[in-house]
Amino acid sequence: MTSSQTTELTEELVKDYANYAKVDWNNQASVKNVRDVIEDTLIRLEEFQSIVAMVENSSAECMQQHLPKLQQMKDGMATLRNRIDALEHIVAMANMNLSTLEAAVDKAETDLGVSDRLFGILNPLSFFKKTHEPVASNTTSVYKSPVIYKSDDYFQRE
Repeated sequence: MTSSQTTELTEELVKDYANYAKVDWNNQASVKNVRDVIEDTLIRLEEFQSIVAMVENSSAECMQQHLPKLQQMKDGMATLRNRIDALEHIVAMANMNLSTLEAAVDKAETDLGVSDRLFGILNPLSFFKKTHEPVASNTTSVYKSPVIYKSDDYFQRE
């Protein structure tokens, strides 16, 4: 589109919109209609202004009431956050100790030649097995308990 075409379209658009703004001031019905529209718009603007004022008052009241409560809860939330962090630490420690104990049980089962008996009972093919696994010799090994956490270290008695 060239510059002259754009200018022509713009002038035509301006003329069309200018016709919307023309009011026949000699025609009383037309003037009354425009006055009614303006009054209706002013009424709606006043209603909107009152709604905005109510919302501002409501939000100011909310801020005055709830902000002090939230600020009072801040210390309690910090304490709660610290307790949750401590609990997560305990859960991680328990998980680590559980893994250690499972490894110790697996090692003990291997050393003693004990297989998972529950699986053997539930597995119907194990009935048809003719040879049994060799049992380890009767050497006694000393059991050394793995170090696990003590709940007294983490929880205070009341």
